[in-house]
Amino acid sequence: MSGLLPGTQTRALECVAEKFVVDFARNSGAMRESWRSQHSKAFYQRLTKEFIGQSQLQKWALDDVLLDAPEVTLAMLGQLCQRVAKKHRAMVKVHESMRTRVPYDVPEIRQQFMQLQQLLAQRIDKLEIQLNGSDMTHLGLVHCEQVIARWQSGHYSAFSPAGRCYIALQELYWGAFGEALRFGNALQTTELIEQARALAIRQLAQDVNASVRTRHYYYEWLMFPTTPEMMQSKEALAWLGDDCDGEKHPVSFATTQTHQGVSLGMPRICSAMRLGSAMVDEMFS
Repeated sequence: MSGLLPGTQTRALECVAEKFVVDFARNSGAMRESWRSQHSKAFYQRLTKEFIGQSQLQKWALDDVLLDAPEVTLAMLGQLCQRVAKKHRAMVKVHESMRTRVPYDVPEIRQQFMQLQQLLAQRIDKLEIQLNGSDMTHLGLVHCEQVIARWQSGHYSAFSPAGRCYIALQELYWGAFGEALRFGNALQTTELIEQARALAIRQLAQDVNASVRTRHYYYEWLMFPTTPEMMQSKEALAWLGDDCDGEKHPVSFATTQTHQGVSLGMPRICSAMRLGSAMVDEMFS
């Protein structure tokens, strides 16, 4: 995937693979979900070519008609679930997406569909056994520290300051941290979220060389560094935040959907403390 995002960032963004498989499941059935923007769609299409190019089904991708055939998309989805997606959240979302599909009329395809559902259910059960036998709070805290360390070392530097925060939180959401939230009790969940909040706020402030309470105009938080990959970085961020709603997630929406107007709920002047805290709440509440 080295051609999709700037160098080190591609290797660091584990959430891309997880979210891509979920999006593929949602967009390969009869009822395709609409994209919020052409930016998101363009990046997803590049991801599709990249991931399918790595699979045994590459020859089927040469024909757009074949890509729409249900037996092909089901086979591709099965390959992606086995080879690309690794985490519980992605597997559950794919399984839920399949449950909402209209049953196929052709017996052979219906059987293929049911086999894939069974495979996913088995994979989810196996993951849950592993997770229930683990110290999830410890794993979540370690994952949080690792992600923030990547941010601090410049892995997300091609994005805006607010965008770096959003990417870090996406890494947590789709990874071991998110699994710890799903399988922990209320006290453990609160501890993990507050740890993520504190670290995100501190790193946001460091990114703009200010204290956590120093206020800046919103466009300073949303400004991308000028690089040859700037448009590609904006497309990647738009795709990662494609599920954001301007009313429910105003800070995340303004951060990721930079091609649209700033949402009303986005504060026009804000500190790292206010911005980071709001984004954590939008991601994990």
